[in-house]
Amino acid sequence: MKYYYGSKTDDTFAVYEKEGQYYPVFIEKYGNEAVSCECLNEITDEETILALNKYMQPYEEGKPKIYMAGPLFNEGDRYSNKLNSDRLRAEGYTTFLPQEVVINDKSSALVKAACYFMDFKAIDQAFALVANCNGIDIDSGTAAEIGLAYALHKKLVLYKSDVRNYYNETYNLNNFVSGLVNNKVCRNIEEVLEELKK
Repeated sequence: MKYYYGSKTDDTFAVYEKEGQYYPVFIEKYGNEAVSCECLNEITDEETILALNKYMQPYEEGKPKIYMAGPLFNEGDRYSNKLNSDRLRAEGYTTFLPQEVVINDKSSALVKAACYFMDFKAIDQAFALVANCNGIDIDSGTAAEIGLAYALHKKLVLYKSDVRNYYNETYNLNNFVSGLVNNKVCRNIEEVLEELKK
């Protein structure tokens, strides 16, 4: 699929062509009706195309969809997230792993928008959210993803293999977040798999 810049003044307005009409990529912001465009320069840089493709299709078709929430700001977090995602994929699930499309200080406004909208879309499409809650405190982005998934009535499976205790010695999580899952926090990926099958 080819993408185009749809505006000279809006850095996040990208469109694609279908049957001679142009449609906004980010339907959450711009709707899903055909539009007329000010600027139709094709988007050619690989980072942007990767992000837009991932937004358009966050999951493989025909498999149960799981959103993988968790911190992704150091090698250990990303490694742990990938191990868990790979294990779930091996069990027949399709997972959305946000770290597969990352932004940095050089990323364009369009790529940053794609990451935001794809995360929202992927949570909305998933039947479950698996959240890596390791760390001294729960990652702020992960907490936001858990809250959104709860509001969208998704199955929530929280995972924490970190042995450090805080807030309370029983559940090792912020009381509000823990309450969203009836204080059930898995200790390893095997427990996560069991919860997903329930």
